[in-house]
Amino acid sequence: MKKLFFFLTFLFFLAATTSYAQKFVYDINRTEYHDDMLFESVRRIIRLPVVNGLLSVKCDFHIHTVFSDGDAWPTARVKEAWQDGLDAIAITDHTSAAPSKRNVTGGPNASYEIAKPEADRRGLLLIQGTEITRSKEEGGHLNAIFITDAEKTLDVPTEDAVRAAVKQGAYIIWNHPGWAIDTCMMFDVNRRLIETGDIHAVEVFNEAEWYPRALSWSRDLKLAPTAATDIHYLTNSFYRLSGDVIRPMTIVLAREKTQEAIKQALFERRTIAFYHGMLAGDARLMTDFFFASVQIKKISTTYDRDRNATYHYLLSNPYDVPYVIQLESNPKKITLHPNSEVSFSLPAEIKEVKANLLNLHTYEYETLWVAIRLPE
Repeated sequence: MKKLFFFLTFLFFLAATTSYAQKFVYDINRTEYHDDMLFESVRRIIRLPVVNGLLSVKCDFHIHTVFSDGDAWPTARVKEAWQDGLDAIAITDHTSAAPSKRNVTGGPNASYEIAKPEADRRGLLLIQGTEITRSKEEGGHLNAIFITDAEKTLDVPTEDAVRAAVKQGAYIIWNHPGWAIDTCMMFDVNRRLIETGDIHAVEVFNEAEWYPRALSWSRDLKLAPTAATDIHYLTNSFYRLSGDVIRPMTIVLAREKTQEAIKQALFERRTIAFYHGMLAGDARLMTDFFFASVQIKKISTTYDRDRNATYHYLLSNPYDVPYVIQLESNPKKITLHPNSEVSFSLPAEIKEVKANLLNLHTYEYETLWVAIRLPE
């Protein structure tokens, strides 16, 4: 009996110690903590700064659905944009040259009407729009956003279509000026519409194409620079979005996240184009954006044999726009990645340093220079 008692006691002790001695090895391939049913409810957060009291509103004003020549249903476009962290979009299906009309019934306002309830449910601002589609010589493709009825832009000459949209309070964006001809070329229709104030913005980036000449036009002709996906395919499959990749967008510096505030900011040209880790736009706006994004502090002081002091600094970026920095005194580039810090050192007598932000474009072949005031 005693032997049985000791044997059972030994088994109990062995089981108890084994349970406390278990070794759990984290396996990255294990997915028990995932719930596939929740993926549609997950939204990424894109961190951008508040600039002089203005919000950085994340927008894509050029999107297509099956109601023209896109691959996705309107509500799917809303879900994609919401999941990708955007604040506002415009669905801009073509008013002509729409192959899907053979298979999808509905007028030129149908995609907006279908998408609106889903956008409202998710808190995504959906701006009504359309793409006035003509040949390059007839003005090319022009997005009219903040319209009330796309029907009024159908089957009329380009300038009449634009003016019909403008009468509705539309904001007009000249799309991909380098598309189809592999160079940025301004035709007579575009020139006339700019001169009359009926084109308000130009895309300096579209889908995967960057147009330096269009950026120069934006400054010379007082047009707002924009960037857009012009997405026709599935967004994630086209851009292969990940934690490090953000889809192209227009950053609108607005007083609040409302359609009215976005519209006002657009007409006041408070836009910055964002694409593939680069920014393009007005030098003053981007200077303010940069200094709202970064913080600099002195972390230590060292001395050489002659007691000459060197200050060591830490430059921090808690936001999601990277900066490629070249100090005037040093040809070596500093890459300040999102949510990161970099250190650098300078002689103590230097109180201000000029820096070229190589991924911030202000004009054709020009990047932004800023003067960084160094803390004592």
